Amino acid sequence: MISFFRKIRQKLLHENRVTRYLVYALGEIFLVVIGILIALQVNNWNEERKIRIAEQNILQNLQTELLLNIQNLKTNISYHELAHQCSFELLRLFGTDISTSPTTRLDTLLFNSETVYTFEVRDGYIKSLISSGNLDYIRNEELKSMLTSFEGEVVDGLEEFDVVKSLIINRLWPAIDGKVSSSNRILSDGEYKDFPKGSYTSDFQWFFENRVVEDIISNIDSWRIDALDDEKQLLEFFNKLLQAIEQEINTNN
Repeated sequence: MISFFRKIRQKLLHENRVTRYLVYALGEIFLVVIGILIALQVNNWNEERKIRIAEQNILQNLQTELLLNIQNLKTNISYHELAHQCSFELLRLFGTDISTSPTTRLDTLLFNSETVYTFEVRDGYIKSLISSGNLDYIRNEELKSMLTSFEGEVVDGLEEFDVVKSLIINRLWPAIDGKVSSSNRILSDGEYKDFPKGSYTSDFQWFFENRVVEDIISNIDSWRIDALDDEKQLLEFFNKLLQAIEQEINTNN
């Protein structure tokens, strides 16, 4: 092809047809430029296609990780709501006659109210995505902003449960040790069927007449209520993030 164009140029020069030669030369340059532009466009299209494929893979991995977080967080919330309900039921029994209340039932209520479940967030993929710089593959700026704030949202959503744990460990347990059997409370849950029975029966008469214990449980549950609200807000954030991810997946498809 190059040899063909060269022969044409030589023929025009030999015939001293300069004007036609210049027109031809310009046309040849134009064709070369067009060819280069087309090649660049094809190359850009291929690169863009690779980026969009990478973005789709990223979005799908984020979706998988986030769905696990949502499932686990919902489970935690249900346990903490149960703990809140049991705490309320205990608080209503203070100052009342509990002589007819089964001890096993009271053990169960107390066990549930003193239990705090730890939410183990799955954020390995999100962290690696941010640290690697591959977050820039995502075009949606709002989605990128939500992903960069993910860690902070998790911290804000869970930090008050540390106060709940501290009150239970440092206030409640020291106050009732030796009066309300820890072994029997654990056994009442049903999950630890082989756990040995306590050597003494819980003194719930003392328990429900003790003002300090009442205040401790009240403080625990007030903090738990706030912590539950934060946990539910975190779930809302997760759901909003999932919605944004799925919308981008559908848009790319």
